[in-house]
Amino acid sequence: MTAASGDMALTGFRGRLSNAWSFAHRWKGRILFAFLDQGLYSSTNFVLTVLYAWWLPLDDFGRYVVVWTAVFFIEAVQNSMIIDSLPAIVSHHGRRNRGRIDVAAFWVVAAFGLVSSGLLLAAAGVLWALNSAYAMPVFVLALANPLQRMYLYFRRLCYIRDRQGVAAAAAAAYSVTLLAGAGALALFKMVSVGAVLALPGLAAAAAMAAILGAGIGRVTRIRAVNVKWLAVRIWNSGRWLAPAAVVSWLMSWGIFPLVAAFSGPGAAGIIRALQNLLTPIVQFNSALNLALLPRVADKVADHGDGYARRFALRATAGFAGLVLIYCATVLATAPLLLPLLYKKPEIAASASLLWPLSFGIIWEASRVAASMSLLATRRTRIVLTSRLIALGAFGGGGVVLGWTAGLTGVLWANAIATATGAAIVIVTALRPRPSAV
Repeated sequence: MTAASGDMALTGFRGRLSNAWSFAHRWKGRILFAFLDQGLYSSTNFVLTVLYAWWLPLDDFGRYVVVWTAVFFIEAVQNSMIIDSLPAIVSHHGRRNRGRIDVAAFWVVAAFGLVSSGLLLAAAGVLWALNSAYAMPVFVLALANPLQRMYLYFRRLCYIRDRQGVAAAAAAAYSVTLLAGAGALALFKMVSVGAVLALPGLAAAAAMAAILGAGIGRVTRIRAVNVKWLAVRIWNSGRWLAPAAVVSWLMSWGIFPLVAAFSGPGAAGIIRALQNLLTPIVQFNSALNLALLPRVADKVADHGDGYARRFALRATAGFAGLVLIYCATVLATAPLLLPLLYKKPEIAASASLLWPLSFGIIWEASRVAASMSLLATRRTRIVLTSRLIALGAFGGGGVVLGWTAGLTGVLWANAIATATGAAIVIVTALRPRPSAV
């Protein structure tokens, strides 16, 4: 090797090292604030779930869990139809004119919030005649719902604008408001299912105030044609994701109303308390998803589908590995954690149910990781197909295993079905897209 070629190699190495350092420096803040945002949001909900399990009778805690599943249903539809579609739409149509899309999205989300609250009010009227114990909590949820829908949109907007620090500040406002409100309810002995369901609406208002104060998401005048244009794009991108989200809800949160109907609200509360131990790692991966998806969409728009496949492989391995380590730790320490956290012998006696819950969460993390590349390339039909196949597997397996092993069998059937759907998504994400698609 000549001196000249050696100098060129050294210069090339220094250039690659400099690029790697610049990349790490740019992502350090993004990832840090994303973790802080999701960490505050999830840790607050984790703590409140433990506190509500302490403060509320087991049946009331179960009713809270059942009603709260409606929030996850609405949120799943909003995420799949609107929130998750926005990064790819912005990357392909509005990277230089994002303000107009932001305002149009505000009105789309506002309409979604009003419609979903109207459905909740109708459900409260029906429940008043059928089961009055659920009617008032659902009514309260309908009032808080529009604020929660709007906060979810503003939060994602922070990530689209690459302002993760603002999202973290909003999460801090959300956390402080929720914890202070819960503490006030406990101090004045006013803890009830309806009261705790009202708190997230107040917390969402505080979080949005922080985001608006940072200059993100301010509403300006916009032409109706822009709102219509965005609604069409959202429908084209999310029409397969929304029903897929409904199917996903049926297999995850939808199981709580079924358990409450057949085994009583206390059984639903037990499963939620166990699931709460596994929630932190799920939220950790959600933080990664929030930070990565807008940037992955940009990269795919610039570099094509090859980047999406490479990312799917790395993300699937990374997400699944993190969840595997966490779940193994929880399973090993559950005999000590459950009595310490919940102070209810019924919950501690059900520790074996953590095994199917952990298995399902590991596969769900893999599915979420692989789905990012599908969302970035706007291949969404397979997401619905995979969920429908998984739902079919859950229906068949749930009958057999539920008949032979009871609640444990139902949870294992759910976990196996989750693995089936995840495998389909992963294979699709790693396979080259046919040129005709």
